[in-house]
Amino acid sequence: MSVDLQERLHIGPAGWQYEDWNGIFYPSPRPRGFDALEYVASYFNLDEINSTFYRVPAPETCRRWAERVTHNPRFLFTAKAHQSMTHGPLDRPREVDAFRAAMQPLLDAGRLGCVLLQFPWSFRFEDAARRRVDALVASLDPLPLALEVRHASWNSEPAESFLESHDVAVCGIDQPVIGESRPPYRFRPGPAGAYFRFHGRNYRNWFGAEAGRDARYDYLYSADELSPWAAVIRRAAAGSERVFVVLNNHFRGQAPANAFELEAILTARRPPAPAPLRRAYPRLLETTVADPGDAATDDLFGA
Repeated sequence: MSVDLQERLHIGPAGWQYEDWNGIFYPSPRPRGFDALEYVASYFNLDEINSTFYRVPAPETCRRWAERVTHNPRFLFTAKAHQSMTHGPLDRPREVDAFRAAMQPLLDAGRLGCVLLQFPWSFRFEDAARRRVDALVASLDPLPLALEVRHASWNSEPAESFLESHDVAVCGIDQPVIGESRPPYRFRPGPAGAYFRFHGRNYRNWFGAEAGRDARYDYLYSADELSPWAAVIRRAAAGSERVFVVLNNHFRGQAPANAFELEAILTARRPPAPAPLRRAYPRLLETTVADPGDAATDDLFGA
């Protein structure tokens, strides 16, 4: 692996507050004083904050998040913008101001890599969409931004020119390609860096009206599915100071499992992984090494 990629790569899961990770990624029972965020930051150098999409946190909450990852100097957060900005009425200055204030402690601590504007599949390249992007980029300045657009209309030359005029990153996304969905491997770096998100390929439940969050993101990538992305990510690293790679297929710890696998492909090294995850996904025995703190536990299942 090149030194540049090693220095620029930030990879990790989306979120950390998942009960179904207990006994799979997290220990079970959790020991007294266990801190899930601190645990994630012990293995990865990135986490995408999910909760900010549903509720704008208090600035003090974000300050405490920064304090909980001090043991990893390279750890960064990315944060989803609140849903009112990407899915609600356009004119919501109160929510924008509150979100900017919330992000400031992370920015001041040098822990904010990027703010993600995650738009729905229905967000097509048309006049209303252009007005929304114009307004959000202006109102969120100087926060570093990345846009996720899922509809194929954003692949057109006019859309590319429009996004280039704003000089923001556009995520490369892996999602079920159904109908007019944006295809994989397309991305645009911005001042914040290049950003990649992996949602899984659960075609059956992706647009299912009855499918819950867990069912929609219940997917484990194979090595053959991850490998083509490695070439794209390496290319991004050659022209970007930072590369953010987020695994959002969170159900039952599949996101950290695939994050370790993709890290191994990118770096040609086997990262340390926790014993519960290596038990849950035995193929990790080939791409990771035992965490030294778990050595006694790993001996029980021949790792």
